[in-house]
Amino acid sequence: MCTTTISTLTLATLLQDPLVQLVMRSDNVSESDHSELLHRVKDSLIARASMCEPTLQASA
Repeated sequence: MCTTTISTLTLATLLQDPLVQLVMRSDNVSESDHSELLHRVKDSLIARASMCEPTLQASA
């Protein structure tokens, strides 16, 4: 990816990134398909993070 600042990474910026566009074209992937994939990845990472969070238990 050509973006260097992590805080500027949004779906729109990812889809407009020249390297991402080149890969999408070479793989014949549409913008909507790539967008859907990124949303699924985000949802999976959120679900995985919530499973890994330790639960706090009260001590007696």
